Amino acid sequence: MLRAGGTGLRENERVETVSAELAAAPDHVADALGIEEGAQAVRRQRRYLDDKGVVAVSTSWLAGSLAEAAPELIRTERLPKMTFGLIEERTGRRAVRRRDTVTIQPVPEDVAELLDAEPGTPTLVMTNHYWDQNGDVTEYAVDYLGVGRDLSAEYDLD
Repeated sequence: MLRAGGTGLRENERVETVSAELAAAPDHVADALGIEEGAQAVRRQRRYLDDKGVVAVSTSWLAGSLAEAAPELIRTERLPKMTFGLIEERTGRRAVRRRDTVTIQPVPEDVAELLDAEPGTPTLVMTNHYWDQNGDVTEYAVDYLGVGRDLSAEYDLD
């Protein structure tokens, strides 16, 4: 949506950045980013809301070294060009490929309050991997959709 001239948000949607910090990468994050388990990684957690409530809780992970080039990544202010736009601007690493994996998982305790859901409630989860022009992962994100929310995408087939 951002590259098409938008803001990255849907109509009537807003975002709250809950946290932005350097944190030790858990095993699954380290695997996704190609870094050592426990290495410093940028962790940004956001909550997307609209008129009906919580749309999603999204946690993005990036290699900790990116915080040197873009210290905004570890601040809670909104990123005007989103994560991949800021990385491209500062490092030249352009996101050129994305893989989305959708599963149904129980809401974990650390996400439940932000999602306005009970821990363990089944919900849709979208995991995103973004790769740059060199084939390296730039961002790994896990999005818990609000309970009862639909996941949809619309594409031109021209």
